[in-house]
Amino acid sequence: MRRADDPYCAPLAVSADGMLDVGDGHHIYWTDSGAGIPMITCHGGPGGAMMVGAARFTDGHRVRHIMFDQRGCGRSAPRGRLEANSLQHTVADMERLRRHLGIERWIVSGGSWGSTVALAYAEAHPERCLGLFLVSLWLCRKADTDWWFHGVQTLFPELWESFAAMVPEAERGDLRDAYCRRILGDDADVAARLATSLFLYEEGFMHFDAPIAPPDPGRGADYGRIFAHYAAHDFFVDDDTLLRHADRLAAIPVSIITGRYDCCTPPSNAWALARRLPHARLEIVPGAGHYPTEPAFGHAVARAAQDFVGHIERELGR
Repeated sequence: MRRADDPYCAPLAVSADGMLDVGDGHHIYWTDSGAGIPMITCHGGPGGAMMVGAARFTDGHRVRHIMFDQRGCGRSAPRGRLEANSLQHTVADMERLRRHLGIERWIVSGGSWGSTVALAYAEAHPERCLGLFLVSLWLCRKADTDWWFHGVQTLFPELWESFAAMVPEAERGDLRDAYCRRILGDDADVAARLATSLFLYEEGFMHFDAPIAPPDPGRGADYGRIFAHYAAHDFFVDDDTLLRHADRLAAIPVSIITGRYDCCTPPSNAWALARRLPHARLEIVPGAGHYPTEPAFGHAVARAAQDFVGHIERELGR
């Protein structure tokens, strides 16, 4: 039985799935469910995996949900592989998947790192986008990365201190470099320990509401290694690239929603993009953090997603 205040749509079973050979020795896992307007959802990380529950933000009878695990992530193979693994590869993989599924145009969506991927794809292939739905936007600017590795101590001093304590004091002025060198280094034990520390650090400041269960440290080694690979390469984005190319989205409906108290991808990211896109709809949700699975943010994201699908339906004359 569903609660009366449950904002989410009923889940639908996966109707098709598979492994797509995208070259370079990589195969990405994808799923297809629902019917209606195609929508591809990009997962977070880098290093995460598809969140099946994200399909519940929109009605599966109105939306055909396409999801995939990025290179080296989730059920994609080989798991954890860093070679030929970049944002640009992921954008190209999405195009291969679109052609493989015979989709002409789709709504592109994503949250957190997934919003970075979705935005990069839309700027590379605006002609393939019916709309762009971004949750907890992250632009990967230098200021955003500096906040992640250092600025968080403003609100989580004890968490940051534990994170910083994993490396020698002389190296704590650049924790990104200190962590990435060790995680991507030759000492497997040190790499696993630091990767897990990075994962638990992020989990520690992403929640606004107290989590129902603690994070699983067992996910840390794989997640942290891919994250470190991307962080070591500036997430494969020049400092202002995503903002500089925002004019390519002028003809695309765009919705941006973020939590007022998001400590992982602060609202300054969403605000900066919205200023470049006067036609975009921006919503900053009071009493919300990073996770759309938490009550305040979840209700707002579900409502915004369904409204956005309705807007696309009207644009298409459905």
